[in-house]
Amino acid sequence: MSIKVFATWVVLVTSTLISPSTQGCITQWFDHDDPNDGNGDSELLADLLDIYPEQICPNPIDIYVGSVSGIPSSQTFQVYDPAIGFECINSYQVGGLCDDYKVRFTCPDEWCSKCRTPWFDRDDPSGLGDNEKLSLLLIRYPLQVCTQPIAIEVTTVSGSPVLPPGNNFVVYDPLKGFECVNGACQDYRVRFTCPLSFCNTTCVTRWFDSDNPETNGGDSELLTFLLNKYPGEICPNPLGIEAQTISNQPAYQTGNIFHIYNPTTGFSCLNANQGGGVCADYKVRFTCPEDWCSKCRTPWFDRDDPSGLGDNEKLSLLLIRYPLQVCTQPIAIEVTTVSGSPVLPPGNNFVVYDPLQGFECVNGACQDYRVRFTCPLSFCNTTCVTRWFDSDDPETNGRDSELLSGLFSKYPGYICPNPIGIEVQTISGQPAYQTGNIFQVYNPVFGFACVNAGQTGGGLCADYKVRFSCPAKFCASCRTSWFDRDDPDDPGDSEILTDIQIIIPPKVCSLPIAIEVTTISGSPALLTGNLFQLFDPLLGFKCVNEQQGGGVCQDYKVRYTCPKSFCKIQVLSNLTIEATNILDKY
Repeated sequence: MSIKVFATWVVLVTSTLISPSTQGCITQWFDHDDPNDGNGDSELLADLLDIYPEQICPNPIDIYVGSVSGIPSSQTFQVYDPAIGFECINSYQVGGLCDDYKVRFTCPDEWCSKCRTPWFDRDDPSGLGDNEKLSLLLIRYPLQVCTQPIAIEVTTVSGSPVLPPGNNFVVYDPLKGFECVNGACQDYRVRFTCPLSFCNTTCVTRWFDSDNPETNGGDSELLTFLLNKYPGEICPNPLGIEAQTISNQPAYQTGNIFHIYNPTTGFSCLNANQGGGVCADYKVRFTCPEDWCSKCRTPWFDRDDPSGLGDNEKLSLLLIRYPLQVCTQPIAIEVTTVSGSPVLPPGNNFVVYDPLQGFECVNGACQDYRVRFTCPLSFCNTTCVTRWFDSDDPETNGRDSELLSGLFSKYPGYICPNPIGIEVQTISGQPAYQTGNIFQVYNPVFGFACVNAGQTGGGLCADYKVRFSCPAKFCASCRTSWFDRDDPDDPGDSEILTDIQIIIPPKVCSLPIAIEVTTISGSPALLTGNLFQLFDPLLGFKCVNEQQGGGVCQDYKVRYTCPKSFCKIQVLSNLTIEATNILDKY
């Protein structure tokens, strides 16, 4: 290791060797050694990279050194190099030990940009100065900045880099933000580099409102209480929190003073702290980490583009465009550009950003977005799909009505009483969203209805058929074993019912009432993003590679739900075989 010796170097708390023109982001301070414990104070880069992985770039372009006490000192340093770090040896000092030092680094743009927030400018230099402290930015720009940044950048609003030391910079730290106190502060902006886990996670929950400030001396939306009240709907370890009034006013605009506002604990506003006023009634939502978001996650959906009025990816339209692939009550939503850049609220053009409603951006300057949802675990545990039903004709009744109540009566035992999803096509197989009809009813709770009188331009409803996805309890009422007779080598994966009935005839009924398909590892087929040529209990399943848009089919397995009479016959058959085996022994 090369050693640079600096004789009698004066070090201030914000001292540095860098030039004001250096570009990059500045890390937090690190102090892992103590001059009383050995030969001196060693803050070498290799050691710090081991102790603080991912919080320091491996190739810093500059280094800052400051005494922990904040008192300037005049000592001899043996190492002071961004590529190596910092070291002060006690024996080289005249009349004493090395001070206790801390270091931080300037990192290159390539490292800074791996998980970088937008620029923030919440204050101007009028009055006391320019205050861009992290605690205030987390309230002003909720969900857009992490609570534990690993680096910070500061420029003037015109874009000129601003680096410490600065006489008026009382705060310049990724964990605290930035603050300049007048004298001669300019107008500054800041942005942060966050841990990669923050950028890998853009999953946002719905809003929660469990308390009322008029009855309890304030408004308390604490995480522990919300986890108990809404089990499974909030992650136990949120990364971010946003608070608004129930009338959708951002929390920072209310003028209230907040007792608690952080993702680890939740939110609290106490009436007693409001100077004679009372807290508003607030609601909160959270961002959650990847492992929680991915437990039951849909494919990405992109049904619209930003031409015209904007980009509309609302849930009600996605449920029609991508039937059975998304739950009706998602617990979280993720939004990115089609190129994969995370998009988080709040945004001036985001009129909808909610798992229960979907996403909508209104032009101005909307990009092309895609969305996906986290669903309750029960949705991923259920991939049981019924056959198609067509009970009505729009030419004779002035409408096409495939309401669930009527289907129950006409097809007893063939449909679950509590469907999770519904899909609608014309009887010729055209998806409902392509017909241009306006639907009066389209949901799994009630079924489907298209009324002729409700169509624009005097048109008629098409003749439709419907099918449903059902919960595990219904699927398991008379269920076969899993079958996997094919693999996805060209032309694809074919699990046709007639082929299975030939190969394993007694194991499956001739007319199944539902089908389940998963990958061989157990992931629901409907959530893989593959397109399927067949997915029908009366026909079986087929995935064709050339229909996957450049991808390939996964390897799937299927099983069927049969009429209960089939399971009764199977039981009697098994009993007969067992009795025959017993008699054969004699």
